[in-house]
Amino acid sequence: MPELPEVETVRRQLLPLYQGKTIDNIVLRTPYLLKNAEPELFCNILRGKRLNDILRHGKFLTFVCEDLYPVFHLGMSGIFLSDRANSLYPQHIHVDIEFDDGSMLYFQDMRKFGKIWLYEDVPDFPTLGLDPINDTITLDRFREMLGQRGTAIKLFLMDQAHIAGIGNIYASEILHDAHILPKRPVKDLTNKETEALWQSITKILDLAIEKFGTSYSAYRTVSGETGDNQNFLQVYQRNDKPCYRCGEVVQKVVMGSRSTFYCEGCQN
Repeated sequence: MPELPEVETVRRQLLPLYQGKTIDNIVLRTPYLLKNAEPELFCNILRGKRLNDILRHGKFLTFVCEDLYPVFHLGMSGIFLSDRANSLYPQHIHVDIEFDDGSMLYFQDMRKFGKIWLYEDVPDFPTLGLDPINDTITLDRFREMLGQRGTAIKLFLMDQAHIAGIGNIYASEILHDAHILPKRPVKDLTNKETEALWQSITKILDLAIEKFGTSYSAYRTVSGETGDNQNFLQVYQRNDKPCYRCGEVVQKVVMGSRSTFYCEGCQN
């Protein structure tokens, strides 16, 4: 599933290509992706609207189209493409957006878990926690968020109600960078470990954004290229291989129905 770095990469690539352009036409081929409006209304009401900005909170993208706000969640395999010729699966292109200058934007989703909403006000995402890139999370605020929970720290990081945007890949990478075992209860973290974790969250996410995200399975950038961050992962999907940092064998365990990767040699 695209996580915060992949969605932020998409946002940064879309803006210079489409910001300021006016929507001329929309074709919605898979109506059930749209969750709160009729397909015909969605397509018609956005015609003639100027795309002023694209916002992101966690894994959600909000297109600011004057007084309307279509929101996209990429699901497991959703991507945006600027050129249909770059699609490896054109049969899974579900939305065509044509702009007044003739440029096109395509939403592709092989597994069809993506979602689209349409709002008349900027959505505030009340069920989501703070965004670790867009929102200021001070160390003191982070300590308050952790509290004295008995939850495993890996599961805490992946809970979107606490911090929006971190998924399975980056939770494992963040904890490895912070030298913390994923099963450690939140309440058992020391002040020093809490500070290390706080620093690792922004560090790992920023580095992944710089490398245009992690490409596994369907994820591609807007130009149809893969990200590069998969070549720099320290533990994710590296079970039974030596840890780059200490040489111990990377382990794999299932937590919350998701594979978790860690090194017992340098995570405590």
